[in-house]
Amino acid sequence: MTTANIYLDYQATTPLDERVLEAMLPWLGRPANPHSSEHAFGRDAAAAVELAREQVAEAVSGDPKGVVFTGSATEAANVVIRSFANGGGRLLISAIEHPCVAETVAGCQKQYGTEVTVVPVDEEGLVDLDVLPELMVGADLVSVMTVNNEVGTIQPIEDIGALCMSEGVRLHTDAVQAIGRVKVDMGLGIAFATLSSHKVYGPPGIGAICSQPEEVALLKPIMSGGGQERGLRPGTLPTALCVGFGVACALAVREQEKDAAEAGVLANAFLRELDNAHVSYVVNGSREERVAQNLNVSFDGIEAEALLAQVPTVALSTGSACSSGSIARSAVLTAMGLSEDRIDSAVRIGFGRGTAACEVAEAARMVAGAAARLRGKLG
Repeated sequence: MTTANIYLDYQATTPLDERVLEAMLPWLGRPANPHSSEHAFGRDAAAAVELAREQVAEAVSGDPKGVVFTGSATEAANVVIRSFANGGGRLLISAIEHPCVAETVAGCQKQYGTEVTVVPVDEEGLVDLDVLPELMVGADLVSVMTVNNEVGTIQPIEDIGALCMSEGVRLHTDAVQAIGRVKVDMGLGIAFATLSSHKVYGPPGIGAICSQPEEVALLKPIMSGGGQERGLRPGTLPTALCVGFGVACALAVREQEKDAAEAGVLANAFLRELDNAHVSYVVNGSREERVAQNLNVSFDGIEAEALLAQVPTVALSTGSACSSGSIARSAVLTAMGLSEDRIDSAVRIGFGRGTAACEVAEAARMVAGAAARLRGKLG
């Protein structure tokens, strides 16, 4: 048995892939301002950034001309949403959006008087396509995430995109948890996709808006101070971070099937260990329409926080990392209509590159043992 820490929180952040770091290193030790076009140092940096732009665009089958680098996916979502909310507007979002969308929309509602409509989801976390067409009439923007960060549910984005195109409504999708896990295609009715580097084995501190080139003009900056990124994101682009993000996206596209297959084996192994230990649990979210890298499990009658406290060497979570520390119940699981007991006992388990089968088996045995101890105390 190993005494080392075991990392199973890949939805919160992924480790930096060594190949990404290798590509970044040359740009960390040299002058690399891509906006200094007067000399070779700047031109070389600019060329590296443009290659990264192409790699990021490829990850969503998009156009490099529509890629705008930002400091994070949260900033990217703010730019998109506020561009359509400022001065009023009508926004439509799913009931299980990440806080970067849900809280931004709530802020716009309060600040600008934006009209907001929330699309319900079923018990698996899937958007109700029967009510969506009626709700989107007159909307300025629809925002539905491709893959949910808490339960791993994959939304029918192709169907949603088709509905948006038929109604002439622009679709934004938070694709942070989708890149490298499922195929994302901007050509299927997506006007804007927002991405994060550190969720795809790239460096933290950089994200992107991927848009249709003709839609870029509709976006409005939320900061001032420079004309970089077509005036949408002022500030000197960090060449090393752009390069790392680009390489991470290229690897994600190339290794998507391999990563998914390996994660699926690990997820099944984790559940098998729980079954062998006769642990009472239920998987939250869709069993079929979910990414292999994500498991969200409720342990009958056991509070998740108490369970995590029993396994301090295993990195797990109780939901969205961006809302950790909050005493409120998961908005995602609540929107799915789960009971309070089931919500309070939910633990998110993530798998990714570098996760070893022996680590997964040990972590599952530790969780099973902790559940047995807690049940013994309850009994």
